[in-house]
Amino acid sequence: MIKCTYLKIGNILTSANQQNFLYNIFLLVLFLMSLSIVSISVGFTMRIGNIFILLLFGLIILDEARKNKLNETLLIFFIFFTFLLFFISKSSEYSKIGELKFIIKYGVIFPAVFYIGQWCVQTFSIKRIVKTFEIVMLFYVFMAFLLYVYPISFLYHDRGALSGFQGTFFEPGWYALVVGSTLMTAVILRWDYNLNFTIKEYYIYGISLLSIFMSKNKTVWLSIIVILIFLLIMKVFISNNPNTRKSIQKLKSFNSFGIVFIGIIVVIFFFTINSLLPDSIISMAILEDKLNNERGKAFLAAIKLLENSNWMGAYGLGFIEQYFSVYTDKIIGLGAGSGMIFNSYLDIWISAGIIGLFYHFILLGMSFSRSHLYTLIIPVYWFIAANTNPVIIDEYYYLFLGISFGLLLKEKKGKHI
Repeated sequence: MIKCTYLKIGNILTSANQQNFLYNIFLLVLFLMSLSIVSISVGFTMRIGNIFILLLFGLIILDEARKNKLNETLLIFFIFFTFLLFFISKSSEYSKIGELKFIIKYGVIFPAVFYIGQWCVQTFSIKRIVKTFEIVMLFYVFMAFLLYVYPISFLYHDRGALSGFQGTFFEPGWYALVVGSTLMTAVILRWDYNLNFTIKEYYIYGISLLSIFMSKNKTVWLSIIVILIFLLIMKVFISNNPNTRKSIQKLKSFNSFGIVFIGIIVVIFFFTINSLLPDSIISMAILEDKLNNERGKAFLAAIKLLENSNWMGAYGLGFIEQYFSVYTDKIIGLGAGSGMIFNSYLDIWISAGIIGLFYHFILLGMSFSRSHLYTLIIPVYWFIAANTNPVIIDEYYYLFLGISFGLLLKEKKGKHI
């Protein structure tokens, strides 16, 4: 019975339309991942995007198993760390909220998304991937403008005063980070693989940048400045290293003054827009509030938790929400309904200990390389985002790191555009 079912699915995937079939599912997944509050019950509540992630992952595994192309090393890596994180969390005697949810995400959803990310860039041409993310970005931006004017209740996550320009995403910060990463993916891959920029692309990128401004997120702009500084440092390193890979040698031709100039323009542009907005993106009052009542206070509380555990952490997945829901000193953004603190790496250290932190640094290391501008920039972008936002509990973090990892595998196999 199982063999018969396997063969039937295999016949579908071996048809002439196999690649288009998988591509269409992949495109659908990218759309559905942004629907943060659209969920259905499958015995328990599950986001519709995650259901289709698992569907696509299953189809990919079946297809690659039939072709004897499974990345078994990557699968074993995820299985190994899933058991470790499960064991660490279950060994903790502290009370936890939503532990099962975290275990399912770390054990199934996140590995599936990472695998899909590395698979897509090895399966489809770079040109097609770029076009795909430009289409998806337009969808995200269109939905953001639509829901900003007319909030549709089953698509828009209404958080009262905290709501804003966020489209179908959970909040404005998530919208900005994902659109920022999608924009960088399209632009950097065009640059990496010498794909032409046309007027149409400039319009798409321009309206996407405008939408990021409207989200009033600060992390994206901080990331851009840090990345420009990082590129300046890498340019010096590459200039003095004759053994640097050929595909990144183009960084040598970048004018250092030009990079600095772009950075200055970004800063001036940001603060000009910031001063013109009725509600500033950043101000001294906002910084003081975040320091005294939000992130600053959360950071001190997190350090205290680590100190009390002799810097081992490992309180368990779901401990953060339980702990701060009864915490006597109110911290903005933490408490019942909030499963993570603002710094992803502090959070995983507290929840899953040194091993959990090590796991995430391995993922970053696997995705980072000097072989492409993309593999230089995107892991740094998400590393910065993870230090200022709880992004490691979101599927997009693993998708883009998976894409970066996939580019490295694509190069090793000698595949081209």
